Amino acid sequence: MTTSLSRRELFTLGSASFVSVGTAHAEALKPSLRVAHITDVHITKQREAPKGVEALFTHMFGHKDWAPEMILSTGDMVMGIDGAKVSATNAAEQIGIWKNAIKNVKVPIHYCLGNHDYWSGFEPIADIPVEMKYHALTVKSLEMPGRHYSFDKGGWHFIALDSMSDWPKYGYLTKEHFDWLKADLAKTPKDTPVCVISHLPILSVTGMSYGDTCRKGNDNLIPGIWHHADCWAISEVFRRHPNVKLCLSGHMHTCDRCEYRGVWYICGGAASGAWWQGSEYGFPPMYGKLDLFADGTFHYNFINYGWKAKAWKGKELQLN
Repeated sequence: MTTSLSRRELFTLGSASFVSVGTAHAEALKPSLRVAHITDVHITKQREAPKGVEALFTHMFGHKDWAPEMILSTGDMVMGIDGAKVSATNAAEQIGIWKNAIKNVKVPIHYCLGNHDYWSGFEPIADIPVEMKYHALTVKSLEMPGRHYSFDKGGWHFIALDSMSDWPKYGYLTKEHFDWLKADLAKTPKDTPVCVISHLPILSVTGMSYGDTCRKGNDNLIPGIWHHADCWAISEVFRRHPNVKLCLSGHMHTCDRCEYRGVWYICGGAASGAWWQGSEYGFPPMYGKLDLFADGTFHYNFINYGWKAKAWKGKELQLN
């Protein structure tokens, strides 16, 4: 495993700084696949978000010695189409802003759904009937294979889960989705490494340190919509399939990396930081650089791409 730089250093050294985590001896191996991980973009016309996304991609594709061959997005690409009063016209406009922002991106983007990507069904129009509510509008608009799916690339198998599969309840997999996950892993060759993406973290420590918002006296009570309530059951499935190596997520707008039973779980922060108004409890707008190796190892860097919000209202603890 390789690590470098502390969390404090990440946020004091500027846009060139990073924290890395990995299981690979990168100097001795050539990556079989280079991937950018983005999450929680929350694009909107406001808050200079389109300029922020432009800065994100400029930074991502501006490295002399590293360029992604694909992008994994772990949800919440739009500011939010899930509100009860978000009309079909508004939802289409938000999705259109994102599609315009990626029109010059030359590598494929593979998505999983975030809670803010689910349309409420309010005020449908002829082109977007009420039957396209919930996941259907985003799945069609972003040309996703489905609300959950899998694919192979670079010698790895990728699984995109839907943390909202029981919408409007969310934070766990329905029985149908859970059975699909088990079946997909069962038919994946045992020597093929697996990377899983989900919007909500499957396992994470971010909930225990998300400000003081989950503290109840001497207890930390983590809301079920902050990470997968069925984390133990999912981890039991992974235990039976040791070729599952890595799980990527977002949702919390803060970063962590933890290992459990041989699987690494990485929460990738947010491209928007605190929804484009600064840092989220000290975590600035960022993305992830991921190198995947044929032997099932990986190397992941958290990248602060240097975006400074015009109205900086980041969430911070005020110390005397």
